[in-house]
Amino acid sequence: MGATARATRGLSRRSAAQLCNSRQSRPLHAAPTDLQGATQAESLQRRPPDHELVVSLTDFDLTKSKLRLDSFLAAKLPSASRARLQASIKGGLVAVNGRPQAKASHGVRPGDVVACCVLPPPPLEAAPEALPLDIVYEDEHLIVINKEADMVMHPSPGHYSGTLVNALLHHCQLPAMQLGTGAAAPLSLEGAAAAAATAAEASSRGSSSGGGGQHASQAALAGPTAGSNGASAMPHGAAETADATPSLVTHVQRGEQEVEEEEEEEEEEEEEGGSFRLLRPASTGDGAVRPGIVHRLDKGTTGLLVVAKTDAAHMSLAQQFKDRTVRRTYVSVALGVPRPAEGRVATNVGRDLRDRKKMAAFAYASARGRTAASNYKLLEVLAGGGASLVQWRLETGRTHQIRVHAKHIGHALLADDTYSSAAAACSIVGAGKPPRAAAAQAAVKALARPALHAKSLGFVHPSSGQLLEFDSELPPDLQQMLAVLRGPPFS
Repeated sequence: MGATARATRGLSRRSAAQLCNSRQSRPLHAAPTDLQGATQAESLQRRPPDHELVVSLTDFDLTKSKLRLDSFLAAKLPSASRARLQASIKGGLVAVNGRPQAKASHGVRPGDVVACCVLPPPPLEAAPEALPLDIVYEDEHLIVINKEADMVMHPSPGHYSGTLVNALLHHCQLPAMQLGTGAAAPLSLEGAAAAAATAAEASSRGSSSGGGGQHASQAALAGPTAGSNGASAMPHGAAETADATPSLVTHVQRGEQEVEEEEEEEEEEEEEGGSFRLLRPASTGDGAVRPGIVHRLDKGTTGLLVVAKTDAAHMSLAQQFKDRTVRRTYVSVALGVPRPAEGRVATNVGRDLRDRKKMAAFAYASARGRTAASNYKLLEVLAGGGASLVQWRLETGRTHQIRVHAKHIGHALLADDTYSSAAAACSIVGAGKPPRAAAAQAAVKALARPALHAKSLGFVHPSSGQLLEFDSELPPDLQQMLAVLRGPPFS
């Protein structure tokens, strides 16, 4: 399916109009001229400010003569996107020295007191889409997926369709839902199935039979049918229980900043801060369902991830991730050759102080970021020492953890534009030889994503107690890169 067709299915014009002010270039801005945005702004204006901030000399960039109001707020409130802060300013929710200031470009000065409330982010819609899924394993409790490159985990600004959530909704034959922010409640597809059944029953009450909708929803979620898109292997030895009610699969907990900036990619696993919740369609009334993915992979990272179908499966898998008993190995192509050939990297990982779209390593157990530990092992020297194949085993799962730790030890991932550059790749891999530099440049351009793959995954089955272990082949693009780095002019 083409990108245009997917976008049309993922978000209709009517849905888009409900989500945002169509006059704005970025549809996720909570515009004060939009009826819903205006109502929210008026409500927020009547309450005390959420934040009172004092501008100091340390807030200024010495290379610039002016500090914009929106830039100041973005630095002080990193959990809110620049777009949402600008919408809050335009909505009259920001005051400087007690006077409302509606211009985002207003220059602030040392000593200014900035009081503000921040508009909540508007919801998104997740619609089922017939997208291909490489399903490695599936039973009534969970699905193991081999994710392809460039597939985002769920809808977000700039990614309204073509996500894993869209594909899972279609695969499990669930209706379109709204995605909003809020605290996590129901964990899995059980809640989504129940919500769909309730909506169907409410709409047909008094005109047809009452309970068929629920049975149909549960039957659809029990597993792939013979003709369903993306269907694959059914249980391989996992115990089946008749009373297990499959349910929606996508508890996507994440910071709102990451949501607003999906292009930055968001690595790995244990979710932290905030959440996306899947809400019932607007016509169904007030209930909410928040189904959930147990862990994540970056947009550009390929490989294995597990998705829970039932609440019980989600809680069991989440506990295993928390206890760090899930076995995960990754394979990357790094610049240079790490020394020693095997080691452990332990730092804190947190938001980069100079670039909010990046993460950075800080001293272990310090006040910044969260503790993160990765174990690496050199598998193969490539390109005459200009690159290497490295295996990673994670003890924790922080945003961009492997990519940050690879850079921290001086061996950033090949083709990772966020933490390195094509010029650095050509210099290191090329070693001053034009043929090698040209080959490295071509390899980086062909891959066009960080050279990282989630190769293996092992966990205890939530129902049977059986240890399940999965392994995946390197995707074709990584295999092609390895062929280049193993061949002439490097051999």
